[in-house]
Amino acid sequence: MSRSALTRKSREAALAAMSDEEGVDVLVVGGGVTGAGIALDAATRGLRTAIVEAQDWAGGTSQWSSKLVHGGLRYLYQLDFKLVAEALKERGTLLSTTAPHLVKAQPFLWPLQMRVIERAYSAVGVGMYDALALLGSRGHSSVPIQRHYTKKGAERLFPDLKDDYLIGAIRFYDARVDDARLVIDLVRTAAGYGALAASRAQVTNLTKDPTGRVTGATVRDLESGTDRTVRARHVINATGVWTEQTEALGTTEGGLKVLASKGVHIV
Repeated sequence: MSRSALTRKSREAALAAMSDEEGVDVLVVGGGVTGAGIALDAATRGLRTAIVEAQDWAGGTSQWSSKLVHGGLRYLYQLDFKLVAEALKERGTLLSTTAPHLVKAQPFLWPLQMRVIERAYSAVGVGMYDALALLGSRGHSSVPIQRHYTKKGAERLFPDLKDDYLIGAIRFYDARVDDARLVIDLVRTAAGYGALAASRAQVTNLTKDPTGRVTGATVRDLESGTDRTVRARHVINATGVWTEQTEALGTTEGGLKVLASKGVHIV
């Protein structure tokens, strides 16, 4: 059986190993995309790494995303060039190297209502978007560049588009991902590098030494109801919207506050 397989047997072995006397270098709490990425990074650096998730892998936010892998076109209009360039570079890496089997090019149609001015203005913005993507991938485009359409051309692409004010359109590309599968692939890859991975394993308490430093966690096996103590040199909280609840297990002091995101995707 593959070392990266996530099975009942591998789960039980991981729980037993992470709660042994040796302990782990890093305990990651939360099996979404953030926690899975941290576990993979730690495992590939040679650290004895454990990752636990109370639900199934990607059971929280990481299975309910917009599925988009994008550079953030609107941030370009806010002149945040550094952010957009970094995101587009990562998009290209995902498309070409990290997960080409899960990340695919996704076309978008930008309808235009005003002649000349709107088309020119939009073309410059999308053109900069394409240029930053090309720069980040050293000239090897991972998605097609923008293409302009007349009203009839736009209607052929999208026959149901209301055309009362339509004068044309621009088609540009970002990317989409199977988000839950990406998380599972990250966890499996981490396990392949030696990470101890267990889903349906909930952290119920954070243990501390006399100085107040967190030294590990109590992990409950939700399948058997058994509690295990995991000793860890470092505990990383990657529980997303549950961050404050996880923090509260270890301290009564105020910590990181989770705020609502301003990003909205309407489909």
